[in-house]
Amino acid sequence: NKENPSNMFPPQFLSLIEMLVFNSIICDRCCHRKYSLGKTIGILGSVFVFLLALVLLFRPVFSVGDGRLAFLGFAFLIPLRYLYKENVLLLFTIMCTCWLYTFGIFALSQQIAGVLSANPVLLTVCINSMLLLASAYPFFKWFVPMYIFIFRNIPSFDTYRYKYLSLNICFNFVLLLILHNVFIREEESILKILTLILLVTANYLYYFILYRIVQDTLKMDRLEYAAFHDPLTGLGNRSMLWEHLKQLLKENQTFSLLFIDLDRFKEINDKYGHLTGDWYLKHYAEICSGLVRGKGQAYRFGGDEFLIIYQDTAPEALLNQLRTCPKWGDDAPCPFNQASAGMLLCRPPHQSADRILQQVDRFMYQNKQQKANKISPS
Repeated sequence: NKENPSNMFPPQFLSLIEMLVFNSIICDRCCHRKYSLGKTIGILGSVFVFLLALVLLFRPVFSVGDGRLAFLGFAFLIPLRYLYKENVLLLFTIMCTCWLYTFGIFALSQQIAGVLSANPVLLTVCINSMLLLASAYPFFKWFVPMYIFIFRNIPSFDTYRYKYLSLNICFNFVLLLILHNVFIREEESILKILTLILLVTANYLYYFILYRIVQDTLKMDRLEYAAFHDPLTGLGNRSMLWEHLKQLLKENQTFSLLFIDLDRFKEINDKYGHLTGDWYLKHYAEICSGLVRGKGQAYRFGGDEFLIIYQDTAPEALLNQLRTCPKWGDDAPCPFNQASAGMLLCRPPHQSADRILQQVDRFMYQNKQQKANKISPS
């Protein structure tokens, strides 16, 4: 005979406790604690005791078996928001995933017990405990790290993807609840057991696919970054410069191009060594970026040559700062040998990118020659 799902049997409290313990462990593994482990456990334990008392008080309303009690578990969002640093959306998504795991196993246990026994309550608890224990090691070893990786990285890609992920997980959890509530009102069968297994497996497969997508996206982002950035200074490289320059020409933008060549850089390498020379380049790159921040972008053109794309007309004072570098501070690796710089204001209709670079390059070398003539003997 089928049990009335509106009753609450004492053995089922064990399953409820197991589910909440597993969910709490998963949340703690996935989130960053604000307080000590002892304080976190104490607060979560107090909330659990309060909810348990609430369930006992309204026993005719709540039942572990019919799945409605799972919604009450979302009351844990309140203490979790206080105890962990993650935002509400992330905590909600993690909680839905936790319930998918623990409640999915409970629903499966109840179906298996109903098939095997006419009085399935105690058997449900036993099967639920065995399945949780049997799945704990692979779940925490493989699935939880994968899950943590997804939620540590997916918010940085796209806010909408993050929201879609949360909605999808919530939808899957509600689907599990609906299926379970439908199933417990009918006779248990092998087909219903297979349906629950397929639903839970499909969710894990979804996470695995998402994990590979996030992982591959990060790899592609790193490759893209390496393709368009100078590994020493972190500035955009020549490839990024060309892309930026072509875009400005295509949009008929007005901009200034500044070409910089560090004076007597070979002397730095010969006198102080190549490691100091690298530090010299990085220090100058930081100063260049700081001087044009918000108004332009600096690039390492190659060797000891830098190029800056500046919005509209660059002031003459900026050109002088790039040449003399008055911000060359005490943290610099060695004295500054100054730099030669040329500037070209580019207005539409534009010439080709090659022609523009040739012109600004010539202006830079004219400046270098002028300085050489000043110090040469008459």
